[in-house]
Amino acid sequence: VYETESAYNYIQVQQQSGYTLLRLNDGQGVHSIYHPDTLNYGGPWEQFSVGPFFYADRKTDDIKRMAIVGLAAGTAARQATAIFGDIPIDGFELDGQIVEVGKKYFGLNLPNLNVFIGDGRLNLERSEYKYDIIAVDAYRPPYIPPHMTTEEFFTIIASHLTDEGVLTINVGSVPGDRRLVDGLATTMATQFPSIHVMDIPGTLNTMIFATKQPTTRENFSANLVALAADPNTDPLLIAAMSSTYANLKDGYAT
Repeated sequence: VYETESAYNYIQVQQQSGYTLLRLNDGQGVHSIYHPDTLNYGGPWEQFSVGPFFYADRKTDDIKRMAIVGLAAGTAARQATAIFGDIPIDGFELDGQIVEVGKKYFGLNLPNLNVFIGDGRLNLERSEYKYDIIAVDAYRPPYIPPHMTTEEFFTIIASHLTDEGVLTINVGSVPGDRRLVDGLATTMATQFPSIHVMDIPGTLNTMIFATKQPTTRENFSANLVALAADPNTDPLLIAAMSSTYANLKDGYAT
């Protein structure tokens, strides 16, 4: 339904079966998705909201501020707003034309979202805030920003997290090759005491959760039970947490 070339990307907007999809460059991945009647897309976007629940006894009201590095057309921001309410979300996106596409086709009109156009690492480093969640959605082979894979980058992130904050990154991989996932998890572990990893079913996406304090999957399961029993919990969070827990990988948690 729309295509253009920006300074950074070849941008396509497609519509399939009622869903609006954002594809970039070679078109292999879906970077944002929108449907007027649902927020559960079975992808990486909703997984960014589950990270805080690796801490014991966490409630949705405990989440006060979020940052998204790699905002794209805003799918994760819309989902987080549904789950946590109108918390301030700082969205960092390199490509301003993608943000304009988000406003036109993807419902990117959230009053609680502050959009910063430019390099995500630089703008996050300049931020005056600390965040309960920092989401990084910028790793899709072969387009891996090298300055967002270093100990220095993860040190910057740790300095912008609250005491019980969590970093979550979405990593695209290739079949049978987990070197990027393993390498990022190892580097993140130099700055964070606990690492949790889950593969999203039916995709080549892996989510890596890194927490500022030691955390366990037992905390996560206890929070899932408690939140599922609370009628005020958005069903999207329960669905996302259920998928996370069912697909956690062994051998990463430290």
